[in-house]
Amino acid sequence: MADPGHDLPPTALTGQLLPVLDSAFPTDLVDVLAEFLREQAGVTAVELLLADYDLDLLVCVRHDEPATSAARLPVDGSDAGRAYTTQRPVAVPDGQETVVYLPVSLRSEQLGVLQAHLPGEVPPATVDALGQVTTVVAYVVFAAGRYTDMYEQARRHKPLALDAEMQWNLLPIRAFSGPRFEVAGQLMPAYDVGGDCFDYSVESEALYVSVTDAMGHGIGASLLDALTVSALRNARRGGAGVADQALAAAAAVHAQFNVPRATPAPLVPVQFVTALIAQVELSTGAVSIVNAGHPSPHLLRDGELSVVPLVPQLPLGLSPDMAYEEQRFTLLPGDRVFFISDGVTDAGPDGAPPFGDVRLEDVLRATAGDPPHEAVRQVLHVVSEYQQGNFRDDATALCLDWR
Repeated sequence: MADPGHDLPPTALTGQLLPVLDSAFPTDLVDVLAEFLREQAGVTAVELLLADYDLDLLVCVRHDEPATSAARLPVDGSDAGRAYTTQRPVAVPDGQETVVYLPVSLRSEQLGVLQAHLPGEVPPATVDALGQVTTVVAYVVFAAGRYTDMYEQARRHKPLALDAEMQWNLLPIRAFSGPRFEVAGQLMPAYDVGGDCFDYSVESEALYVSVTDAMGHGIGASLLDALTVSALRNARRGGAGVADQALAAAAAVHAQFNVPRATPAPLVPVQFVTALIAQVELSTGAVSIVNAGHPSPHLLRDGELSVVPLVPQLPLGLSPDMAYEEQRFTLLPGDRVFFISDGVTDAGPDGAPPFGDVRLEDVLRATAGDPPHEAVRQVLHVVSEYQQGNFRDDATALCLDWR
């Protein structure tokens, strides 16, 4: 066993750990990790805490304990939450040992926190070595989600509605960071969301971003949005620009939802999806964007907040051959762009005025110093508090920082 009083080089553990975790049974990863760190680094106990869907709680993952009864720590106000939100290790003396909380993140996607107990005072090099371990853990846990539901179940403190299950399965990884940009998004309410979605794709020369909002609620809205997102991806992966992506999605929605299937045609409402579909050139920051009836994004530049002046066109699905036009603007270093759905500004408790543009602008300014993942969490947290957690519509926030 390694002497925990001696400094550990940062790479001393990771090279050995990856094959150990790779060969472990998916539900045994935490136990295998705990045994490995006990033998190699003198760690006396290990817990893996994953963020729940609302990003408000950190939930202990155990294969021998149901997710509904697992221990939980609040993100706000806890040492584990501090490591999670700051993305920095937090070491807390506790009697004869030290508890170290280490962020577990996949690039910028904050999965949770690793809680490690070590005897005595912990040298900085050991904290660094354990930080390297969490990178391995993040990749292995993410891959294990392909084999087991245990990690997804841990993130839920109640069952997801079927429409929400469909929406969450559409999403990309919720955050990504690269040398030129950082992007993060979030949906609320997590357990009943049914029509909103966001998507992005990182390519060698461009970043593609879309935010969509299908009309209605429930499974019907989820089906509508699933078709839209799939059509956008299909066109994008075929090399189409944003205008042609919009046209492909509009034609697909119109054909499946708005073409009469019986004679006489049944009296059903016309189905549509609002969307922002954008391409950012990584070499220049030039943005090409289509606004299909969606709220325009907000731009924070040098401390000044403004709405990007986009001309809205028809939502997707109202016409099968709408000639969508790309609009353009250019990002400058230090710019932040916020994409939101109307569920943010329309939010409000019964009988009260909606959240509105003024409150939105206030919270966007207040979170200007936060990284994107924390900014979207805070924005939707404020919205949720304003309407007392009773969402009448989905709310989406996506933040893009241009470096």
